[in-house]
Order: sequence, then structure tokens, then C-alpha cells
Amino acid sequence: MKLQKALLLGIFLLPLWSHAQISNQTLMLTDKDNSSDLSFEEYLKLEPFKKWTVNLTFSDNGFGAGATYYKFINKDLSAFGSIQFSGAKDDREFETSDIYGNTYVPNKVNRMFMVPVDIGLQFRLFREDVTDDLRPHLSIGVSPTAIIYAPYNEGIISSLGHARAKYTVGAFAGIGVDYLTSSKNSLSMNVRYYYTNLFNGGIESLKGKEKTFFGGLYFNFSYNFMK
Repeated sequence: MKLQKALLLGIFLLPLWSHAQISNQTLMLTDKDNSSDLSFEEYLKLEPFKKWTVNLTFSDNGFGAGATYYKFINKDLSAFGSIQFSGAKDDREFETSDIYGNTYVPNKVNRMFMVPVDIGLQFRLFREDVTDDLRPHLSIGVSPTAIIYAPYNEGIISSLGHARAKYTVGAFAGIGVDYLTSSKNSLSMNVRYYYTNLFNGGIESLKGKEKTFFGGLYFNFSYNFMK
């Protein structure tokens, strides 16, 4: 747990350091007074926007990775689609070890994995009030999700041959900020709350205990490629 907290702190401080390094750079239009006279197409030529990103995700369910693609609608609104892959676990499970040092989870029946496909909108905030290399935003969307589960008493690779899945559609909302490190790249941090629930029966993670809720707070860190 201490290692995980240290990792999260380090990832959070990295964008702040990058922001400090470019605080004297001017990454957007130098004359904001005339910005309203420009069309969105002209903005796209003059101002850097996120095109696609690679993501790392941390939550109570574990770690995950994925990618996101952005399509801009106007200067402050964009649509996005992303796919993630992460582990999932029951809050009641705990890891222990035997006399030989092998770790295991008592009474665990199935390993679980999540594959959410997020489809949403991102709204840029405070465009005129903060420097352009610091871009806060809100995001909302829906999240069709596959919950994959496989027998725990088999090896990870061999158990995939007996894997099954359940499907659901959830929703999410969150806040975040982008830190532009150059006109071609940026870093992002997002905090989102997901409501992801299985409505037609859960998955037996521990013996005799089903897990139905896979949502909660998710911390997402991204490396962004600008257009």
C-alpha cells in the first residue's frame, strides 16, 4: 500500500514539474482579444489539442492500461472513446502466503478482469482565466463493460481457456487537468467516479460470495499526443 501511494504521488508530481519547466512558454494564441474572430478550423491550425493518449489507471480494483482517441467538436468541447484493460477484485479478499513463501488468496474462486469501453464528452474549463498550458476539464459518459472471469485454481494462462464474461453498461463523471509540456505532447491526470454494476447476478469471486459492483473512484494518468 505504501508503495502504491508513493507511485501515485510521484506520477502526480511529474506533471507539476513539467508545468513549472514551461511556465514561461506561450503555447496558445498571443492575442486573446482577437481569439473570438477565429473559426474552429483556424484554432486547430494555431493551438495544440489532444489527438490520442495512452493511459494508466489505478483503483481499488487494481491497475489498468489503455488508450483514448479524441475528436474535437468546438474550442471547448470534445468527444472521446477509450478502451481499458484492468484487473478486478473483491474488497473482502486478502492475500497471504504458505510456509514455502507462495502467495495466494484464501477461498478465492475466480480471477476477474475488466474491459470497459468509455464513450464520453470532455468540457474545457476556465479557458480565459488560466494559462493555456494548464487546462482543467470535466468529463461525462457511458461505459459498456465486459467483466471476464476465469478459475483461480488454474494458472493464469491456462485458466483463460475456461474464461467466461458478463456484460453491463455503466456511467461515469470526473474532473481532470492537462499539462502541456510542448506543442506536441502533454500529461493529464483525471479523477472519475464510475457506476458499473451487474444487474442480473454477480460473479463468485470468493467462495459463496458474489461481487456485483465494479465501480468507484478511478485515478487516470495519461501521456498525450497533440495534433
